[in-house]
Amino acid sequence: MSLRSPLEGRGMIEGHGGLRLIDLTLARRGGLRGSGAREWLLSQGHTVPAAPNQIVASGESDSVMSLSHREFWLLQPNCGASSARPAAVAVAAGIWPLYCQHSHAWLQVAGEPRAEIMAKLCGVDLSEAAFPQGSVAQTQVARVSVIVAAHQDQDGRSVFSIFVDQSLARYLWEVISDAMKEWLG
Repeated sequence: MSLRSPLEGRGMIEGHGGLRLIDLTLARRGGLRGSGAREWLLSQGHTVPAAPNQIVASGESDSVMSLSHREFWLLQPNCGASSARPAAVAVAAGIWPLYCQHSHAWLQVAGEPRAEIMAKLCGVDLSEAAFPQGSVAQTQVARVSVIVAAHQDQDGRSVFSIFVDQSLARYLWEVISDAMKEWLG
């Protein structure tokens, strides 16, 4: 079975000021949920956020995102997603795998005007002053529930990673690309 992105064929949109919208849906991500998830990730050598709704770099290109005291996502943009069926067994006592790979599409917006673009679509102020690197918001963009994380990509560029239900990925791509038009030139 081969994996397909709901955005297949969309690729990337680029504009002025390093502006870029890219589909990372086929990059690896997974997660853990449970009362001991934080400690388990630390025991595996990962860097873990100090509080919920934060994201930190962990290793050369990976990131760990915390959505609560008990839920963490491991983002691996340089690794391909696995088509293997996820196991339904605990990772350790009280720690369960979280299959965000199969539920969420991953879009990434980079470039200087990214906060201005998102301001057209989101009621949360995502400017650097209000939403600094390492911040995570569980909010709505264009009336769609999303997770937005402000961090640096593997090349050191400031980006927003946006996670959305796969069934809504195409709609969100179109809305973001429309909001980018004035910077596309």
